[in-house]
Amino acid sequence: MKNCFYRVRPLWKRVYVYPIYVLPVLIRLTNSFHVVPLFTILFAIFLSLLTCWSDKIKILFTADLSNKPTHILFNGKLCLISKNTFIFNRSKYLIEQGNIIQLVPDTKKRFKFYKSEYKTHSYVEDRFLQHWPKNYFSIESPTFVKMFSQHATTPFFVFQVFCGILWCLDEYVYQALFTLIMLVAVEAGLVFQRIIIMKQFKTMNHKTVKIDLSTEKGIKQIDSYDIIPGNIIRIKSCIKVPCDLLLLRGACAVNEAILTGESVPLTKEDIVEVEDQRIFDFEKDKKHVLFAGTEIIKLDNNVIECFVLNTGFDTVQGKLIKKMMCNEEITVNDIEAFGFIGMLLVFALVAAIYTCKEGLKMGKSGYKVFLECILIITNVVPTELPLELSMAVNSCVSALKELGIFCLEPFRIPYAGKVNVCCFDKTGTLTETALDVSQIKFTTPFTADVLRTCNTLINLDNKITGDPQEVAIYEYMNKIVLKSNNITLSEDFAVLDKLFIDTTNKTFQYKYTIKKKFLFSSELKRMTVVYECNKETYVSMKGAPEVIKNYLVTVPDCYDDYEDYAKNGYRVIALAHKPFKKRTPFNRAEVEENLHFAGFILFDCKIKEHAKETISDLQNSGHKVVMITGDNILTALAVARKLGIINSDDDKVGVEGKDIDKVLSLDIFEQYKVFARADPEHKEKILERYNKKGYFTLMCGDGTNDVGALKSAHIGVALVEAQISTKPKIVIKEHSTPKQALLQKIAGEMNDQTQIKMGDASVAAPFTAKTKSLECILNVIRQGRSALVTTIQMYKILALNSLVNAFSLSVLDCMGIRYGEYQLVVSGLLVALAFTFLSKNVPLKEISKKRPLTTIFSKYMMLSIFLQVIVHIFSYLIVLKRLKCVETIVYEEKFKPSVTNTALFLLSTSQQISTFLVNYIGRPFRESLVENRKLMGCLCLLYGIIFYILFDVNEEFSSMMEVISLDSLKSFLLFVIITDLGVCFFIEKICFRLFMI
Repeated sequence: MKNCFYRVRPLWKRVYVYPIYVLPVLIRLTNSFHVVPLFTILFAIFLSLLTCWSDKIKILFTADLSNKPTHILFNGKLCLISKNTFIFNRSKYLIEQGNIIQLVPDTKKRFKFYKSEYKTHSYVEDRFLQHWPKNYFSIESPTFVKMFSQHATTPFFVFQVFCGILWCLDEYVYQALFTLIMLVAVEAGLVFQRIIIMKQFKTMNHKTVKIDLSTEKGIKQIDSYDIIPGNIIRIKSCIKVPCDLLLLRGACAVNEAILTGESVPLTKEDIVEVEDQRIFDFEKDKKHVLFAGTEIIKLDNNVIECFVLNTGFDTVQGKLIKKMMCNEEITVNDIEAFGFIGMLLVFALVAAIYTCKEGLKMGKSGYKVFLECILIITNVVPTELPLELSMAVNSCVSALKELGIFCLEPFRIPYAGKVNVCCFDKTGTLTETALDVSQIKFTTPFTADVLRTCNTLINLDNKITGDPQEVAIYEYMNKIVLKSNNITLSEDFAVLDKLFIDTTNKTFQYKYTIKKKFLFSSELKRMTVVYECNKETYVSMKGAPEVIKNYLVTVPDCYDDYEDYAKNGYRVIALAHKPFKKRTPFNRAEVEENLHFAGFILFDCKIKEHAKETISDLQNSGHKVVMITGDNILTALAVARKLGIINSDDDKVGVEGKDIDKVLSLDIFEQYKVFARADPEHKEKILERYNKKGYFTLMCGDGTNDVGALKSAHIGVALVEAQISTKPKIVIKEHSTPKQALLQKIAGEMNDQTQIKMGDASVAAPFTAKTKSLECILNVIRQGRSALVTTIQMYKILALNSLVNAFSLSVLDCMGIRYGEYQLVVSGLLVALAFTFLSKNVPLKEISKKRPLTTIFSKYMMLSIFLQVIVHIFSYLIVLKRLKCVETIVYEEKFKPSVTNTALFLLSTSQQISTFLVNYIGRPFRESLVENRKLMGCLCLLYGIIFYILFDVNEEFSSMMEVISLDSLKSFLLFVIITDLGVCFFIEKICFRLFMI
């Protein structure tokens, strides 16, 4: 899109002021001193509001192209220019000689640049640095007036205010006031909710700390807010990382729970040994990156040196906060929705034309006829639609939150109801994260050395922590004595990491010094360590058996036994070892060649509790279940059989490694249910292939190696365990200051459904489940289906009520009959009360094989609405025919209670309430209407009020409601109301059976 520069005109030159200029002329021509000025002013206000709804209209009405601009149209949004810069989506851009430059550094540089070239080549050009934003999250303190003005200028709000003005003009003042008061109260509640959320976002800003900045003149201290990309900083203490950093020298351990939700400390290593010509990649080189917001929990040699990659909103944490802020408000902007409203408008136009024709015949003034027609047309637009649909989605968000599932992208919830393919990672998802070592096979004198050295465990506050698999080895070896060399490892095994070697303990039989560590990666499927022991240098390696096999100088005859272990469901890790004579620098190819086999370590793949039941429930409800794992194909198939993903005799449904790409290119890829030795890129490709085929996909993983797949799926669920920290300082605190506690209390009282905190959401996926159980997958699907059903239900009820109202207004206007003000207010209250309980429903525990509709333009919707409207209109006509025999209908300008008015008011109100009772969608997706006691009780109460008025139980109440006794018509009207309800109920159930399930 072309970027254009504009300068805003003075107020008197703006288009929306022009109607005021011609107002005197219009008054002189029409001699109207009330209506014409009112509608002229309203038209001017409408033109002004158009500039709030569309930036293109805003430019047309208020700005001109200019060489000295104050604004720029960028990506369809009009942005304010300040000192040749502007902010778009919280990112800063510089305007330079007509070109737009985003102020974000290019991190994809060779590692040689980060090691040495940065001294002679700038990371960020000097001319950009003077415009660079500060290193913090610039979030404005919200005010009620500012936020309410945003809400008050939205199209639906303005439309409802316009409708209120029309009711006033038609002398329904109380009805208009009731509508406007309710509208303002609801919007004010939403504004208070947003203010609380925005204040919560503001608390996510990290506190400024003093940082040592390395310069040519030496070290100087600066505030962390003043850090800019390209700075070289030194960190000497355990702090929260102020920005995204690349580790140049030293090593440390960090807790990344605030980003991933996982509390397992991770080891970060420097880039000293990385090949100079390699290009830095954020995803692949995470082991060298300290992310903003994460916490350093242990340092190597008490100091690390880092290169500043990104600051502020450009950091990974900043991008997550931007995503959370963008999703704080759920809006309705759907082509289907507007198409549906368009169909309702066609009906309204027909009714309005008929009303206009009949009104003119009756001798009504042109103004009165015009007003009645506008009221009919506006009455079919369901102004409650955005609010009701967002309430339905928020209700699902709240329900998931109570179950420990946090939703970062609420708009995805309805997609969960459409899911038909569920993909799962294996380890940590289908099987337990905490593995148990079963046994060690084919041990050698060097097996213990490999296990001692080839790991990333950390001794933190006298507790060994780290990767669950390595913790399992540590715990196993603490209980076992290796008979081959008679060495007890209970003490010696604590010396595990190059960062934290404790040389003060004199009881160690061997002392290790780690010289180089090549960390495990999913792509390479191995880890290698160079270490020194008793002044000799050695290499230890562990990884996938088929990978380690390629690095052995000789492969023993027993090596292929690992396949038998894998077939029995064990996870097998191969060990290798060799002496190494060459000193630094260490070339990985040389380090890893000609190794000697050092045994297999076997892990029990314990199936997670409820995992088998979850898989069974998914399959029984018509979902295809697929396993995607980095593990061996034989182990994966064994686990898949235990879970029931594949049959016991089915061996041709699995594919491994490089063959995955070949399979994905075939049309028969869908027959494969197990993808083994899949790296992160494979996982992403598998999800994308299913998406292209037209499936709605769900991916469930642990949020680390599965990031690409989790983001590619329609529904990505990251499973993370509740945070358990080894140090109090790295726990994400639940305790707050009194002010924060008060805000949280208010948020709870206001039913703040969308509020989430850092650490609740994960950068990995739209959904984060803080639970070990796979039951969360069923809960997400249940809520997704509930949201889909509620959407269909809302459209139907709003459409039926709008059409019934439009028809009744048309009939009343043509007959010269008016409703009383109190009647309209009470009718509105009753409907609002029903809507309040409509979204409060509980999905069934059992997920049905039948799926809810995914579109509102379906046979079920169209036929059900059409037939019900016919029934309601027929009921109206029957009652009118009977009324004409009882009472002569006389045209009245003012409201006057009559038998006709009373009967039609009761019939119209009962029909509106019947739409809730008839069109409630319960089983097989949600609890039935009888089980939904709150809604059922509400509807019974509403019908009770109608019958209370019908049978004239209390004369004072009837007088207040401006109705009169119907005498002999009571039984007849009761019969029509019950028959109307019964026939509509029958039609709905038939349509539901034929087209919905």
